[in-house]
Amino acid sequence: MRFPDFIEKLPKAQLPVPGVEGFLLQGAKHQVAFLRSDRDMTMPEHSHAAQWEIPLEGTAEVTIGGKIQIFGPGQPIYVPAGVPHSGKVKGPYTAIIIFDAPDRYRTKKDA
Repeated sequence: MRFPDFIEKLPKAQLPVPGVEGFLLQGAKHQVAFLRSDRDMTMPEHSHAAQWEIPLEGTAEVTIGGKIQIFGPGQPIYVPAGVPHSGKVKGPYTAIIIFDAPDRYRTKKDA
C-alpha cells in the first residue's frame, strides 16, 4: 500500500528491521511513523514511550506485557509507556504509529 505523496515526501525513518520502510512526521513532544513492509517481520521484546498503532493492511500478533493479541486493519494497538512488548507481522503490513515521545526513530542521514 502506498501512502499519499505528501506523506512519502516526509523524512525517511531509520528502522531496526530490514525490509521496513517508514516516513516520519515530527512534533516537539510526539512522533508519527507511517510504516509499511511487503514481507513478514519480527520485532523482539523491547519497551519505550507509549504508542498507539493503527494497522491499515495486514495483521500483527503482538505480545504486550506477556499477553498475546492479534490485530487487523482498523484495530488499534495501545502499548503503555515502559511495558515490554514484541510482535510478529504478516506482510504486507502498513500502519500508522503515534509515539508519546519525539525520538522513537531517527531520520535516515541519506534521505
